[in-house]
Amino acid sequence: EITPTDWLNTAKKIQLPSHGPLPIRRALVIHFTGGASARSSIDAMRQRGVSAHLTIDRDGTIYQSIPFSQIAFHAGASRWEDPKTNIRYIGLNSYSIGIELANAGADPDALAWAKRQPGFSTFTGKHQNGGPIEQWENFPTQQLTSLFSVAKLLVDRYKLDDITGHDCIAPERKNDPGPAFPMLASELIVDS
Repeated sequence: EITPTDWLNTAKKIQLPSHGPLPIRRALVIHFTGGASARSSIDAMRQRGVSAHLTIDRDGTIYQSIPFSQIAFHAGASRWEDPKTNIRYIGLNSYSIGIELANAGADPDALAWAKRQPGFSTFTGKHQNGGPIEQWENFPTQQLTSLFSVAKLLVDRYKLDDITGHDCIAPERKNDPGPAFPMLASELIVDS
């Protein structure tokens, strides 16, 4: 459940600075952290001056850092076309809710750390936007279960039009959530 102050009541709160009101919410943007645990990733975001509304750990634990009514700095230079209206939006921080998934992606150093985690597995393949065949960390079932549950809640509550990846709104510079992420499954939430 989402509180009247736009916090998820089941999430652990680790607050980061917000960047003004978010009056228009059009999409949910999925990211991976490219690093270790959710908590260490939130610490890294704090140091870099970036943020996401939610960060979900591999075991499914959800952390919220920004209320859904406030802007988080998760998308950077980005663009998105609403699939229902064909209106193009520039700068998705001002129009979207960002969710980070603790995941190494294809980073070799982060993968070395992640290999020590219970249930670790990988996917070998090429990113949809090009590049070499690489090894990518798979997303654990518990993490995806938490993500899809909260995504459904957010789509229903805020009438979001789309679920997209960082690699879709900034394909020239981002590769997350990457080829191991089941994007089709998340997109079904919007259509249900």
